[in-house]
Amino acid sequence: MNMLKTQNRKGVLRNCPICEKLFTDTGIGVCQKCYDKMRDYENQINDFVKEHPHCTVKDIVRQTKIPLKFATNMINKGQFIAGGKITYPCSRCGKAITSGLYCGSCMALVHEATANAKRLELERKAKEEQERIKKKYAEKKSSGMNILKILRGK
Repeated sequence: MNMLKTQNRKGVLRNCPICEKLFTDTGIGVCQKCYDKMRDYENQINDFVKEHPHCTVKDIVRQTKIPLKFATNMINKGQFIAGGKITYPCSRCGKAITSGLYCGSCMALVHEATANAKRLELERKAKEEQERIKKKYAEKKSSGMNILKILRGK
C-alpha cells in the first residue's frame, strides 16, 4: 500500500539546494544528479572507513576529496557500516569527538545556558504576573474610590 502512495505522489517543482537547478521533488529533496553524487560520496566514505576504521574526518576529506560538510553530516547521522570510531571536530570548540555535535564540556555549557534561559523566562513571567495583579488591584481600588466620590456627591 505504501508503494502505491509513493508512485502516485505528484512532484513539487523546486530548486535543488546543492546545484540550484530546477527539478521535480518527489521526496528526495535534491535533484537526481546531486542525489547520485551524494550516494557516490557515501559509498566512497564507507569504503574508506572500512579500510581505515580509526580515521578522522580530516583523513576522510584529505584522502577522498569529498567536501568536509558532507562527510561531517554523514558522521553526525551515524551512517557508517564500519565498527571503528571516527573522530571529528566539536561544532563549538573543535576538540576531537566520536559522537554528537558537541564535546562533553561544550554540552555542559549548552545545558547550563538552556537552564539559565528557562530560569530567566520563569522570572520574567512571574514579574509580569505580579505587575498584572498590582495593576488589577490598583484599578479596583480606584474604581472603589470613584464610587465613594459619586455617592458623596463629589
